[in-house]
Amino acid sequence: MAKTIETGIFLPVGNHGWIHSANSPAIEDGSFGRVLDITRRAELRGFDFALSPAIWRGRKGPTNHWMHALESITTSAALLQATDRIKVFATTHMVVYPPATIAKMVSTLDQIGPGRVGLNLVTGASYLDMSHVGLWNDDLDHDKRYDLGDEWISLVKQFWTDEIIDFKGEFFETDNGHMGPKPSKMPELVNAGSSDRGFRFAAENCDIAFTLANDEPKYLSTVRRTKEAARELGRTDLKTYGSITLVPAETDALAEARVKHFNDGVDSEAVLDIIAGYAQNKDAAKTGANSKFFTEGAPPQALMDGYMSGSYDTLAERLATIVNDGDLDGLMLIVPDYTKDLDAVTDRIFPKLAEYGVLTRVTPNE
Repeated sequence: MAKTIETGIFLPVGNHGWIHSANSPAIEDGSFGRVLDITRRAELRGFDFALSPAIWRGRKGPTNHWMHALESITTSAALLQATDRIKVFATTHMVVYPPATIAKMVSTLDQIGPGRVGLNLVTGASYLDMSHVGLWNDDLDHDKRYDLGDEWISLVKQFWTDEIIDFKGEFFETDNGHMGPKPSKMPELVNAGSSDRGFRFAAENCDIAFTLANDEPKYLSTVRRTKEAARELGRTDLKTYGSITLVPAETDALAEARVKHFNDGVDSEAVLDIIAGYAQNKDAAKTGANSKFFTEGAPPQALMDGYMSGSYDTLAERLATIVNDGDLDGLMLIVPDYTKDLDAVTDRIFPKLAEYGVLTRVTPNE
């Protein structure tokens, strides 16, 4: 029986996108005009959602990677105004914004794009990313940040649904709180926590859990485990989406040549700076692979861990394997060039998924 999945894109809201290399596609400059064009194209082609990350810091190194980056929530407001159908997910650090602030912002986003608003909830695990602007709280260890998150999202949901909110917790308190307007529907909530504590947060509070996905055994077992863990926690309705970096080309050899080209220009200093950001977190050992992007001790590479390269036929087969064997409900894609490579995905890769019993709402360019 064929399975229909949701598809989305991880928006490149910072310069160089997701390729840490001097040879990254120049078109990915992180400007709003570029992000707007990508989102409109994704909507036109039938993608279900677009999600932007929250970036507080660029990277050291000669490429100035992410030194020019958009803020996620305000970007989402503009994208909702400029689109009609596609869902738009903003990202927020729960340790940065008070619950009432985000509750009000998201309610306003729903006024702009009714029913199309989503929120990606993160706690933040990179010390360097947040400490330089005074947003790191060293009193909150890994598990405590998720304890705060449980309380934070509980209060946000009350602002979205209840008329009067009296709340007293360990981290937040309201007295006769109230807020309007209410969202037209409950915004979809997503989280990519991959530690045991992080995944429990996703299962208890969110609609979707993201996981780093690949068809290699070590990744595929984690993908399978995500759905199994959700069932064990009583969340049979929790959707699981795979986050995947694709490098497509006409042949496997040409795809590998693209990877080599990116790696030939790798900004090693930027990659090591990312790794150092997590290493300086006193609870670094508890940080899951979904957050770290790169493996400490491995040679610096231009693409994030778990990327897949190959011909259109190869990538279609590999994606279908991940969806079917991992029991995934959706895919969120990262590509080097969000024009040429997304065209390749929609025209050359996704249509082939049907051969393996996987369907999407994306339509090829006629």
